Amino acid sequence: MTALKQRSTGTAVGRRRKSAKPDRDSRAAILNAARSVFAQRGFEGASTREVAEVAGVNNAMIYYHFKDKEKLYRAVLSDSFSAFECIWDHAIFRSLASTREKVQKYVEEFIRFQHRNEELRRIMSMEFAACTKNYKWLAENHFIHSYDRLAALLKEGMKRGELRKVDPAMAIPSLVGMIIHSFIMRPIAEHVTGKKLDLTASRFGNFVTRMFFDGLGLDRHKGKSAGHRGYSQ
Repeated sequence: MTALKQRSTGTAVGRRRKSAKPDRDSRAAILNAARSVFAQRGFEGASTREVAEVAGVNNAMIYYHFKDKEKLYRAVLSDSFSAFECIWDHAIFRSLASTREKVQKYVEEFIRFQHRNEELRRIMSMEFAACTKNYKWLAENHFIHSYDRLAALLKEGMKRGELRKVDPAMAIPSLVGMIIHSFIMRPIAEHVTGKKLDLTASRFGNFVTRMFFDGLGLDRHKGKSAGHRGYSQ
């Protein structure tokens, strides 16, 4: 009995530990594949079997990493939005910079995020159109954080006298919407106008910031455009 116990113990001690890297690799492959499939099919139209085929894994591997399709879908969204939320770690948001400078930094980073995440934008377009049960989860787990930070920025600007008294619940969707819908409408706008839209972070970011703070109206007292330094042709 003692010898058996010793052999058993020795085998356990000498057993090589399973590497976690293959698990991480398969999970990353599944998330990348799922992002593409959800972008094409939407949540309802996508299947875990198709995701497995695109990822090059068997279907059981999906359920090894994720409980069901909904958990996979939410993991895809979390993986993308968590990367963007790191923007709030930038030093400018802890500095004494003006509200305008802080908002412009947010705008520029959001534009860069749009350039890097075309598939996510397609997923979100379908999500907003269908308004599935996932919209509450998105709001509570991701959108509310950026909304609260932006609302705090606007309130700080009002307190400093940099902004008129506005309702953040109306101002924030207007600011974010300018960016998102410009990307969504880009193909149609370029076809109608016959020219490429410059949606770079620097040029488009400057335009959005000036539109948000200055608008397009003329200053009647000075006879100049309030946004004369803005995005002109």
